[in-house]
Amino acid sequence: MKKLTAFVLSAVMALAFAGCGTKSAESSATAEVSATDAAQETLAEDIKARLDKALAKEEFKGVLQLSKGDGVIYQYADGDDENGKPLTIDSSLPVASVSKQFCAAAVMKLCGENKLSADDTLNKYYPEYRHGKNITVKDLLTMSSGIPNYNMFLEPSMLGTDEAENIKTIRKAMFAEALDFKPGSSYEYSNSNYFLLADIVYKISGVSYHDFLRKNFFEPLEMERTGFIEEIPEDNDWASALSKTELMSETSFPGPARGCGDIVTNAADMDKWMRGLSSGKIISADGYKELTGNPNPNSPNGYTYGLWQMPFGGVGHVGQMEPHFGAVDYINTDRDVYLFAASNTTRGLSLVEQIPNKILSIVFDN
Repeated sequence: MKKLTAFVLSAVMALAFAGCGTKSAESSATAEVSATDAAQETLAEDIKARLDKALAKEEFKGVLQLSKGDGVIYQYADGDDENGKPLTIDSSLPVASVSKQFCAAAVMKLCGENKLSADDTLNKYYPEYRHGKNITVKDLLTMSSGIPNYNMFLEPSMLGTDEAENIKTIRKAMFAEALDFKPGSSYEYSNSNYFLLADIVYKISGVSYHDFLRKNFFEPLEMERTGFIEEIPEDNDWASALSKTELMSETSFPGPARGCGDIVTNAADMDKWMRGLSSGKIISADGYKELTGNPNPNSPNGYTYGLWQMPFGGVGHVGQMEPHFGAVDYINTDRDVYLFAASNTTRGLSLVEQIPNKILSIVFDN
């Protein structure tokens, strides 16, 4: 029977990064490759040419933006959207599990306001959960809870069009499952963790999880082309590349992706997000340090709070939403570099998971 697997394949493995190649003149002519005047002053033409070749060699279809310091130094857009129109650097696309860092940041914001602690056990919020006293908020954040991924046992027939009812159904089914391992003793990538974290944010804040993100993150950072996948059928002006919503079951069943893979955004807004998250604009410097500094020791990719360790000392996340979408973001505060890429092809995850190493190896000349 068909399971809800559309957004769960967001990299449960350590990332495997490879080298890059060259691009033909024909394919180069079809891509929208642009750089700001500032970019032309800070990124050498030969480096830009090498980046173009690397992306075309991989037949990358999607959008990519690289920033350094105060400005954008490289942009690339190639391919068509679901309506057959050329993608542009402004196109909004699903970022799938890249969304988890937004959820982790929401938790850290509440921690900074002393409304929540990473050491809280789940029985504080779910007294009915038999394993709740043994699982902490930190276990959820670091994928060390042992709670199985609900996408593996939840059937579409169990869900409807009411988000609140879907959330109750998922939570009940999740709490009925046995743990995969003793909490804190191992690592297993599971959307259940971030689904519950989003629910805890709602319980503590008293406002919907999506409204919490809007008020505390999107609005302060002026992320004007960011929203949630459930909203696409009602208002796709901000996500015009995604009108054929039958490609995403989450638009029919609201709720399952909440906290796990619910955000749709574009390159400019993701740049605002990465800079805002890492600079103390939306959570404190100490909060960001905790967010990035507590990797699960059992994780092959150093999974911390909605992020994992990436090449050249950076952090980020990869996401995939079947059948077409993949995304990756990368934050490196030491080098003041921020990278975002999103693809809308069937090679989504396999392609974007290689992007940080391919692109930054060229930029950093390593």
